[in-house]
Amino acid sequence: MPAPCVVLVILDGFPHAKLSPDLAPNLWALASTGGRAPTGGRAVLSASTYPNHASFVTGVEPGVHRILTSNAWIDGAFHPAQAVGPQARTLFDRCRAAGRSSAALFGDQNLVGVCGARGADAHWPPDGVLPDTAPRGALGYGADRAVLAALEELDLDALDLLVLQLDEVDTARHLHGPESPEALAQCRATDAAFGQVLECVRPRWDRAVVIALSDHDHEAVTPGAIDLTEATASLGLGVLVDHDGTAALLAGALDPARLPELPGVEGFTAVASDCTLVWGAPGQQFGIDWGLKGHHGSPRTATQLAIVGGGHPAVPNLARQLAKRAPAASSWAGLIGQLLEL
Repeated sequence: MPAPCVVLVILDGFPHAKLSPDLAPNLWALASTGGRAPTGGRAVLSASTYPNHASFVTGVEPGVHRILTSNAWIDGAFHPAQAVGPQARTLFDRCRAAGRSSAALFGDQNLVGVCGARGADAHWPPDGVLPDTAPRGALGYGADRAVLAALEELDLDALDLLVLQLDEVDTARHLHGPESPEALAQCRATDAAFGQVLECVRPRWDRAVVIALSDHDHEAVTPGAIDLTEATASLGLGVLVDHDGTAALLAGALDPARLPELPGVEGFTAVASDCTLVWGAPGQQFGIDWGLKGHHGSPRTATQLAIVGGGHPAVPNLARQLAKRAPAASSWAGLIGQLLEL
């Protein structure tokens, strides 16, 4: 069996439910010749970008890598996730230790730090800072075409692992709403960008294992937001709060019996030994109303796109696995590690 080249492409916020030959012909073609999870994959909670990317590259849950929202909870304090990175070994670390080559390209520049991608042989944007000349999306992250330009600079023949993220679907669904014409148009545009990624991989297709994922879904949100900081303080709960879209993280020792006392909270789960994630009714936002039309974080947004394809002999077995069981976000690093014999 030839040594594989694994290409992990993450289409941020791309909806599994919208996968179709009309909206996403390139993704659909890859799924048709390879395989897909019929009901999608399962995000870790909070169902947001940084916890799930950290789980994709480490293979562990947020309670282990400690990136629980857009922040990491370490030693009793919140830290920007991109500043501290995952508190677990990454695929890039494992590739380096095994003599494998790796590269990482991200539209969201903060993911360089979130994913520990400085440990890869090559990463973009350099040191997690978008070049002044790089085209940007409406929220200031790198546009899909900027990532494609960085891809053209790589020697794919020399790589064993490529991790690549396209960000613009997430931006469109935030700004215009998950079902908006603008969001659907961006899905088509990002699928076309994904098609360009496939064309770059095509000359080494016999080695390729292409994995296409999304990190979370979105839900339409209602105006207004609930700030739990004051409520938890007034109740004397002794926790710190980190709001995360349609969810909120309560960090610190907490009696779950007190949670019904909090405004807007309808569900909760432990995401670490010292952290509880809470959420409300559909569309309920926590923290600040930024004027967005779509958001994520709650379990309602935890469905992920999960597709495999490529010409490597391992692909049919991976496709059979996807057909049988919805993959967890934390399962992919283990599968990739097996493929690359890390």
